[in-house]
Amino acid sequence: MVPVEIQWDGIGALHKGFFSDQEAMTRLAVALAPWLSETVQLQIRYNEDDHIGHLLIQVAPEQLRVPIEAVEGRIGLAVLAPLTTALAEFRDDIAGRFDFRVASFHIGLDFFRGPVHCRVTAAGDHPPDGKLVSPCVLINSDERCGTPEPGGARFDGEALSRLETCLQ
Repeated sequence: MVPVEIQWDGIGALHKGFFSDQEAMTRLAVALAPWLSETVQLQIRYNEDDHIGHLLIQVAPEQLRVPIEAVEGRIGLAVLAPLTTALAEFRDDIAGRFDFRVASFHIGLDFFRGPVHCRVTAAGDHPPDGKLVSPCVLINSDERCGTPEPGGARFDGEALSRLETCLQ
């Protein structure tokens, strides 16, 4: 089990209680432990203006236990699927037991490396189950889509360089 700390943004007291449910938090901590070391920062936020919620794990450079392969422009994003799956299961657990609207929350992983921020998300029908990692990533809020290939997604140029900086 890895410790999970929650950072709140735009979440009311009632929903803070839902998301802090000990049973759900324990399952999340156990699911993340093989993949992440140290304390996990989970950001839970809701934007009242656009009515969109997010569950985001912030991944520090040294925290990822499994390396992400980058070979000749191909980035193996699929190695992150256990993390997005754990987040989806956490979201679905809270939605099923407390408030079905939580099922609409987006899930993702945030990687910060100096001035470069990359967000990796799950793909699939909404709400995604986390088993498929999207070949499209946000790099400093700019969406860049790689071409899916066996073993990863192919990126080139600046997108490849920045993504490698974020993920390695």
